[in-house]
Amino acid sequence: MIVQYQKIKNEHPDKLILFRMGDFYETFFEDAYTASKILNITLTSRDKSDEHPVPLAGFPYHALDNYLDKLIKAGIKVAICEQMEDPKQAKGLVKREVVEIITPGTVLDHNLLGGTANNFLSAIYYEDENRKIGLASLDLSTGEFIFTELSKNELANELLKLKPSEIIVNGSDSEAFIKNLNLEYEPTITIFDNWQFRPSEAANVLKKHFQVHSLEAFGALGKNMGVTAAGAALAYIQSLTSDPLSHISSLRFYSLDNFMLLDEITRRNLELTHSLRYNDRHGSLLYVLDQTQTPMGSRLLQNWLLHPLLDKEQIIKRQDLIKAFLNNTAYLKDVRTILHNIGDISRLVSKLGALRINPRELLALNSYLLTVADLKKKLIAFNHPLLDNFIPALEGFEEIIEIISKAIRPQPPITITEGGIFNQGYNPDLDELLEIIHDGKSWIARLEEDERNKTGISNLKVGYNKVFGYYIEVTSSQKSKVPDYYIPKQTLVNSERYISPRLKEFEAKVLSSEEKVKNLEYELFKQLRQQLAGYLDKLQSLSETIALIDVQSCLAWLAWQNGYCCPEFTEQRTLKIVEGRHPVIEKLLTDTDFIPNDTELDYPQTTIAIITGPNMAGKSTYLRQVGLLVIMAQMGSFVPAKQLQMPIFDRVFTRVGASDNLAQGQSTFLVEMIETANILNTATPDSLILLDEIGRGTSTFDGLSLAWAIIEYIEKYKHSLTLFATHYHELTELESIYPDIRNYNIAVREYNEQIIFLRKIERGGADQSYGIQVARLAGIPERVIRRAKEILKNLEEHEISPQGLASSLRKKLQETSPQMELFEVLAEKADELDHIINEIKDLDLDSLTPIQAWQKLKELQDKL
Repeated sequence: MIVQYQKIKNEHPDKLILFRMGDFYETFFEDAYTASKILNITLTSRDKSDEHPVPLAGFPYHALDNYLDKLIKAGIKVAICEQMEDPKQAKGLVKREVVEIITPGTVLDHNLLGGTANNFLSAIYYEDENRKIGLASLDLSTGEFIFTELSKNELANELLKLKPSEIIVNGSDSEAFIKNLNLEYEPTITIFDNWQFRPSEAANVLKKHFQVHSLEAFGALGKNMGVTAAGAALAYIQSLTSDPLSHISSLRFYSLDNFMLLDEITRRNLELTHSLRYNDRHGSLLYVLDQTQTPMGSRLLQNWLLHPLLDKEQIIKRQDLIKAFLNNTAYLKDVRTILHNIGDISRLVSKLGALRINPRELLALNSYLLTVADLKKKLIAFNHPLLDNFIPALEGFEEIIEIISKAIRPQPPITITEGGIFNQGYNPDLDELLEIIHDGKSWIARLEEDERNKTGISNLKVGYNKVFGYYIEVTSSQKSKVPDYYIPKQTLVNSERYISPRLKEFEAKVLSSEEKVKNLEYELFKQLRQQLAGYLDKLQSLSETIALIDVQSCLAWLAWQNGYCCPEFTEQRTLKIVEGRHPVIEKLLTDTDFIPNDTELDYPQTTIAIITGPNMAGKSTYLRQVGLLVIMAQMGSFVPAKQLQMPIFDRVFTRVGASDNLAQGQSTFLVEMIETANILNTATPDSLILLDEIGRGTSTFDGLSLAWAIIEYIEKYKHSLTLFATHYHELTELESIYPDIRNYNIAVREYNEQIIFLRKIERGGADQSYGIQVARLAGIPERVIRRAKEILKNLEEHEISPQGLASSLRKKLQETSPQMELFEVLAEKADELDHIINEIKDLDLDSLTPIQAWQKLKELQDKL
């Protein structure tokens, strides 16, 4: 058996082999060590007495899904090796074969996928990493297949956007290239056959699969790098499965030039899909926006969020659909209720295309198709021409519904090899076999009565057990009446058991019928899947349409529920927001209302707004708010504001918050400068720049000088609309130097040495930073607060230079070094004071003479 295992392992050296042995899947050697660690199962061995025992770790076959899920999430590629014959009937060693290979990027079973997000497998191909690189991404679970060509600098950002769980490359050099990108997560990297990455071979794989003579219809003309990556991705999946993959029915080229470019820094800083605090969807923009009702809609919404549009006409089309849904909010609510009853059609259709769908999933699909009829009626009721465009894709599923309804019984099994799938009347041969099995009990009853009459044994019984099958039981007292054709089988204390030719004939017929039923139903179900696969194109079109309806109705619902407005787009570079609100924070606030704010940038009058104000006043929130509203607008959504007027931005750049990169030895300040350098080098006049506290990671004078120079550079050379939040009040002087720079501040008020945040943007610079007041709010000890005030007063009264403190200021600070106050001294001498206090408490004043009282007072004074 080990020889058999090693042969299979040699054919799949990079995969963990789950080797079926009876009721268990076993792993051996290095696989056993890996499985025991990841799955937390016992590592044992065979032949423990042997000098070199074989490491072994296994689990019951019925627990496969749970353990497989853990292996896939750990980035392990798994080959499932099954027994191909009944061990009872096998001659010698049981035949075993690999029946399925599952890798992180080729998961099809929704039980292993979890959630609604795409699960991409990506392929990368290049001839020179400094020229165009081909990137193709395929989601086997939905059939989505896309490719593009981009630069080395763009590749990492696109991979972080798609988050493929597996990346295939053509050699160790490419593998090292991917690892050197320093992605913020660890995808599985697979080296695939180098010859599959030959451009001509890859193109032929695609042509053969799509049955076309040319790939031009897929936007592939002149895109050799991208086509090669796409062909390699498809060839890799074909190498792992014999499934037909007919659900991969299209290939789409996309250009990064069609979308606003959002780099990973901006996506992270603006918390588009993951919040910085929770590191998951909670608290992100996606968390607030994703009120979709279907998995397909959820995936599409995330795609829209990460790919804001640059085409004004396309944006307005999305806005118009939102308006169409808002025309009748009662119907809108009904549409969302109907959508809630529609599951992941996309993944079910993919399983159908791979001929892997099971009976229960077919019933689920049937239920969703019945619900689609209700959706169609509700859209017709809107009586709106834009919504009428959806109607054709929602029609014509009666035939599929009839086929499934006629075939599948109400509560079928998941497996397709054990029978019990089909309704009565679906197939005459099946009905006949089922009738034989169903009539077994009545036949037994008739046989029992018949044998009693023949033999005269009144208490004769016909029974069944798993050991003997059917038998005739006669009590010992009636043994003399047993006919010759009864064959003795078992002797019990008070009875004898027999079999008869007639009984064995019946048993053979019933058992044969049961086996025939299983085999016939298996074949019938395969035929049914093949028949339904003929409707793939129509079902995929339905899935795409429902996703679109879901996203548009979701955005309409958000607009209606939260008072969002429809953005206006202008040809001028004017960003005007009236009473804008942060879409996430306003939903997370529970005990107070969010305070809206205005924004106005208008080139060339106001290119840069410098925003001052203390920490906690809301500068970072304000910057993020503006960025989020712009992105929402260009994805086609309404926004939380009273009015939004804006141009089409090609990029939104952010440098918000402090972070470092310990793995690469980069300090907070270095990371800040790297990110700022990227902005200054790549921003255009059509970009929006949001900068927060630039320069704070170094000395005051270095930071101030850098911040000043950065603002000047943007003003003179980039002309990008910019919001610049800072603590450096000296920067407010720039307004008097440059006509297109304006000062703003976050309003605060001081009352009884307490700071009150008003959360409103005002014209003009802040008069002070209120840092000490904020420190008090944070719980800094009062002694530190008092000392800080003394130092601040002296610093404000004396001049400080880059060379350090002036000698007069140094002397002044030494003179005012912190003095311990009386009550602080008392607190530190508590033990000694308790002794004196107790001594005073114990004095008997009535017995003391005046001179004794004076002496005691003198003694206590000396102690103090």
